[in-house]
Amino acid sequence: MGELISNTKAENLFWLGRYVQRVYIVLHLLRKYRDVMIDENEGAYHSFCEKLGITDNYASSDEFLHNYVYDKENPDSLISMLTYASNNATLLREEIKSETFSYILLSISHIENCAKDADIDALQTVSDYLLAFWGSVDERMFKREPRNMVKAGKYLEDLDLHVRFDYPHERILYLVDRLEKHAEKEKVIFNQILLYQLKSETLQPDCDKLKVLDILKHLFVVNG
Repeated sequence: MGELISNTKAENLFWLGRYVQRVYIVLHLLRKYRDVMIDENEGAYHSFCEKLGITDNYASSDEFLHNYVYDKENPDSLISMLTYASNNATLLREEIKSETFSYILLSISHIENCAKDADIDALQTVSDYLLAFWGSVDERMFKREPRNMVKAGKYLEDLDLHVRFDYPHERILYLVDRLEKHAEKEKVIFNQILLYQLKSETLQPDCDKLKVLDILKHLFVVNG
């Protein structure tokens, strides 16, 4: 680990990236599942929860769409994910500029304002804010190591969710390649043996999904 970044800060940076990207990707998936629940299968949210690995205690699709997005008491909800991101960013004020942090706060505020109407389409603004967050990371985080660690979380979360939701194999290979290239920049925060195993496993068209997810779960490391 570089001298300027403690293990604690490395964890905060990594999970900040994961939480922000989780909300961004899941919002896209939610719109797709919402359409399926309306047009084809009202209970499609059960599959969504299973793939994401979260507790499925929703009584209906309407309850799912509302509580999973807006319920602050639900640790899996999108507003909880953004709150976790905000908590991590608060501890990183030397690394995260106020302008960059503001996009997370704007996202939380917008979700809170949309809670009464519960309109998934209105949350496109959150997606836009989170895209702006990543643009600001690139433009406003001048120190290489903190920027790389936030983006390490982003890239790993991307791959994790694409595996969980059965994206095409060529898309998985693309994301593995992107993660591998990023890992070359910050080798100290990745288990290099597991990174090799990840690449080997995902090269197989019928790769073991559960094995890949387990590798991803343990891939990020901080040393002593």
